[in-house]
Amino acid sequence: MNKALLRLTLTSLAALAGAVPASASFLDSDFWCRTYGCAVVYDSQSYEIYDNYQFATGRCCIAYGSPMPTYYNPIQSLRTTGTTDIPDAAPQDGEGFGFDIIDGSQVLTRNDDGDGYLDASDSFSAFTLSSETDLRLDAKGQAYSHSFWITSRNTRFSLRARASISDVSGDFANTLTLGDIKLDTNVSTSGNDNGFQYGSDATGQNVTILNGIDDLGDLASNPTRLINFGRFSGVRTRNGDLADQTIRIDFNYRMPDYDMSMGIGEMNVDVVFDFYRER
Repeated sequence: MNKALLRLTLTSLAALAGAVPASASFLDSDFWCRTYGCAVVYDSQSYEIYDNYQFATGRCCIAYGSPMPTYYNPIQSLRTTGTTDIPDAAPQDGEGFGFDIIDGSQVLTRNDDGDGYLDASDSFSAFTLSSETDLRLDAKGQAYSHSFWITSRNTRFSLRARASISDVSGDFANTLTLGDIKLDTNVSTSGNDNGFQYGSDATGQNVTILNGIDDLGDLASNPTRLINFGRFSGVRTRNGDLADQTIRIDFNYRMPDYDMSMGIGEMNVDVVFDFYRER
């Protein structure tokens, strides 16, 4: 059983989203959600349900403080903030962070082949190496964001997260840590995201982002509570379309300022999210 809600790798950028086609008013009619409570994650095209009821044993319900199980097989589908219709392509083998060359007061940006990542098809204008020559990550290489939409009915729950580093090589094993990657979490209760309208039948009441989580190092031990959803009746406020019953959760990651002293290498950073039932 896969309980992971979302998995992010900074080199592959894959998110676990829903597995079945979305339909209007699912929360309005589903017996298990109405009776025992559930949470739903939505990516504007598909959804996945996390239940309090234990279908595997036919009993109610999971213990408070336990992960809410899901009984669907998640698909690989990333929908980033502001681009719900056109997901960003993940970097392929041989592609990496883009960077600019700093030469004194001059900033040289690379000539990108159009994929947004550094690879052998990119180029730079000619420059001269000097004691002032350095590198820095470009805007896309330094900051990443992604969003998903959440709704619920008849349960309090939390969103918890755990971060880890895998497949690290080269100098990065000694120069980059989880604490170097900043994390900013935000909640949008209603709006229009590139044509996707959400939130008119939802509420952010008693949705609380926990203090003290400023970088991925704060998520490096056990799954750490990141957001509380404290309204028992749920995010949903009334019957309606599923999109209207959701609010949006935004995660913004920022890599540290890079310079040549940090060397070269590769690393994957994984952030796994789960829903937990709460009192």
